[in-house]
Amino acid sequence: MKLSAWDVIWPYDPDAVPPKPKLWVCVAPPELWFLRINSVGREGSVHLPLTHHPFLERDSWLHCWGELIEVDEARLEELLDRQRMPERRGIVGVIAAEMRGPIRKAISTSPVLAPRKIEMILAALG
Repeated sequence: MKLSAWDVIWPYDPDAVPPKPKLWVCVAPPELWFLRINSVGREGSVHLPLTHHPFLERDSWLHCWGELIEVDEARLEELLDRQRMPERRGIVGVIAAEMRGPIRKAISTSPVLAPRKIEMILAALG
């Protein structure tokens, strides 16, 4: 799958609690790095309104200070297969342009992500 920055996919997420399919946003396509979309906000999250993101089921939040998900292509394909929703196996959406500035700002202030990774993510997000 050819991913671009800001693309949203819906793989099975073995690290979710409980493990289940979760929406991920591609933040560094060459590295296959992602951040999770959650149904509740927390510190370091950016609100993603349903009105700007028709692929969502409800208003959600991108956890910009969250754990960076790093996978290789084979693992990503395996996780997409495991989610058992063929109609949602590819790119399901993209983050709206008006949300990108606040997301970049939140990522840039993350106390969780390593400074070098923040730099790489911000470069990939443009």
